[in-house]
Amino acid sequence: MRTAIPLALAAVALAGCATGGGIDRLRPGQEAYKALGTEPFWSLTIDQRVMIFTDGSNQVRVTETTPRAINGVAGQIYRTARMEVNIVRARCSDGMSDRVFPDKVQVRVDGRAFEGCGGDPLAPGSLANTSWTVESVNGQAVAAGPNNFMRFTENRLSGRFGCNTVNGRYVVTGDTLSAGALGGTRMACADMTAEQNATKVLAQPITLDWASGERLTLRNALGSIVLRRSI
Repeated sequence: MRTAIPLALAAVALAGCATGGGIDRLRPGQEAYKALGTEPFWSLTIDQRVMIFTDGSNQVRVTETTPRAINGVAGQIYRTARMEVNIVRARCSDGMSDRVFPDKVQVRVDGRAFEGCGGDPLAPGSLANTSWTVESVNGQAVAAGPNNFMRFTENRLSGRFGCNTVNGRYVVTGDTLSAGALGGTRMACADMTAEQNATKVLAQPITLDWASGERLTLRNALGSIVLRRSI
């Protein structure tokens, strides 16, 4: 992942800003701010108490008490004896998938510099080439695993809701998805409730309700399908 923003440059952008406490990049109900990077793989979690940095490539984990933030129009800086975190409000791609995040993040730990992205992934501009895990159908949770998924190519969708695989063409106009006639396998399974309900939902135009880039609800008068991003 390459999102080069020299720490010194970002610090200039934040210069002269008041010092305050708390994590202002959290959404309501969110407990921690998360960032990640590749080449090497690393992750960072910041909550109201601690900052935890993990370098997965070298099996290094550093925990520091969350300091008061230096806030500014460009973002935030958190600085401790061993760690400096620079969060800049600018769109960022993780370099390994098509996910886009709201922040560019630089971390310096014990003199080593890491670059990556932070915040909840933004909703993708298109469903094309995305894969999702089915979390629930009509409010009923479904079992996690390979038998519950939806995938989208440029103009085709496929899915499984516990039993058979269904597939067909789709188009998106604005925030509405319309699927064509769905085909698929015809196995008989012990419990086909989720599949029957999901195919009813897919048979009519669906509103796309993005909670974030990680969660999507397909919704219409016949019910709902809640998805969590997997790729």
